Amino acid sequence: MGYSTLLLIHSWLRWAFLFAALYAIIRSLNGKINNKPFGKEENTAAKILIALTHTMLLLGLILWFISPNVQQALSQGASVFMKDSVKRALVIEHPLTNIIAVVLIQLGRIKSKKAYEDSSKHMRSLVYYGLGLLLILSRIPWGTSPMLRGME
Repeated sequence: MGYSTLLLIHSWLRWAFLFAALYAIIRSLNGKINNKPFGKEENTAAKILIALTHTMLLLGLILWFISPNVQQALSQGASVFMKDSVKRALVIEHPLTNIIAVVLIQLGRIKSKKAYEDSSKHMRSLVYYGLGLLLILSRIPWGTSPMLRGME
């Protein structure tokens, strides 16, 4: 499977991830506000979110290692690519921020599973998933996405 194919899959899975993250966050918000139990639906939403998050991370790491743009920037050296905001975002900011987001989302799942009270489970999910989603939203290359061209 080539770079372009993996990039397309990564771009399409973004939408599934965004939907899953919003769904899990909305379930937790609703559960917190309405004092609902943290049940099977919340656990399923969390599992789907974690699966998509880790899949996106794996694809992103593979893409980072095989990307001709990343390899070209790395060959120029940090003193060159760090001065170029587009190359810096591609080589450092996008992957690092998204790795931090994946860690936050995973921590949210772990902490919600360890909480005793349903209210705490909802709150931990809400906070960690929300922070992770915000970080990921900040790093999606909206303006250069092939899936969004022509939609402006």
